[in-house]
Amino acid sequence: MIVEERLRYTVKKRGKLFWQPTAEMRALGFEAKPLGDDTEKSRAEAKRLAASWDAARAELGTVSSYPPGTFGAYWDRMKGTKKEPSAWWTTKGVRTREDYERAWIYIDAWRPVDADGKQIGPTLSRTVITKVTTELCEHFFAHMVAAHSPSERWRAIKALKILLADAVVRLRLGYASPAAKLVNPQPKGRSAIWLGAQVEDLAATAAIAGFEGMSLAIETAWETMFSPVDVRTLRPRQLKHDGKGFYVQGNRGKTGKEMFASISDGLGAALTAYVERQGRAEADNSPIFRQRDGEAYRTKDTFGGDFRDVREIIFPGDTRQLLDIRRSANVEADAAGADKKTMGELLANGLADSKFLEETYTPPTVTKAREVAAQRIQGRAKLAGEVMRATNG
Repeated sequence: MIVEERLRYTVKKRGKLFWQPTAEMRALGFEAKPLGDDTEKSRAEAKRLAASWDAARAELGTVSSYPPGTFGAYWDRMKGTKKEPSAWWTTKGVRTREDYERAWIYIDAWRPVDADGKQIGPTLSRTVITKVTTELCEHFFAHMVAAHSPSERWRAIKALKILLADAVVRLRLGYASPAAKLVNPQPKGRSAIWLGAQVEDLAATAAIAGFEGMSLAIETAWETMFSPVDVRTLRPRQLKHDGKGFYVQGNRGKTGKEMFASISDGLGAALTAYVERQGRAEADNSPIFRQRDGEAYRTKDTFGGDFRDVREIIFPGDTRQLLDIRRSANVEADAAGADKKTMGELLANGLADSKFLEETYTPPTVTKAREVAAQRIQGRAKLAGEVMRATNG
């Protein structure tokens, strides 16, 4: 069976093809046009016109690929474009943007089903925004609960609630958000930890398996206590050295707060050599860590994927994650009695619920980072001893 190629914005009437742009396209000067008999030449012209529209849409920047008035068109409006992101989107940190993008995948793909499980109507993203009802939101919620993990459900529904609440205000719809009454409890936080010796094994295994960038990233995550996104986006210019050794300085991608971390001379030298071996002119402006093919880790999926590959080699079946390293490092410091206020400053997450002025006038320092690094060594020994006692009964 030969399936006829679909031509966008083109209809066939009595054996002839006609180019029929949408109202949005006509507003940009694209006019209806007869293309003649259904021949290879007329089909080529239809493709050319469609390509011209794609180029015009890309140049315009704010034109959405979703039908005007739909939820998807509103999402595109909220984001803007890579060239000209919206004011709303520019306030979001790297991790927050990733969460929205990840949530949108579910919103974009889901469409309601009838009692027999047959898909009906447009996808949620292609539904006219004024026709997104409470019932539709409830069905989407039920789908997320049934088909995905609690964390994915929470992320998708959180984005849905925020976007629809925003639309009600911006578009002056005059009614409450249809997702307002969805109860979306946040999943219980993770509690898994890695021991220091296990982190060393992970890094060594990564290096042996050819994941040099991941090996150094694991070591960096362990010594700096940075979140995965802050490790993945680390730039060479953030690696610094003073009279007392190496340290890392930067701002959290999620909150923008300043962060410091002391790192060992061994890791500092290894990172310096790693960057030098790459021999790339853009080194100061692009991420340090690279995949095995030489490409930078630009998404959390590739970064997490390589970590899982390494974990499976040495700890098959283990479910602990790269993000658990940050918690594990904090547990070490806590075991040695590190001050919670200092830890909150270094982790840049308000661990001790410090007030705004305290955060403003008591910034984290390299000295504090080095004090915590020394305390972690003590805590590491205590934790290892507890594990040995538990193992030996």
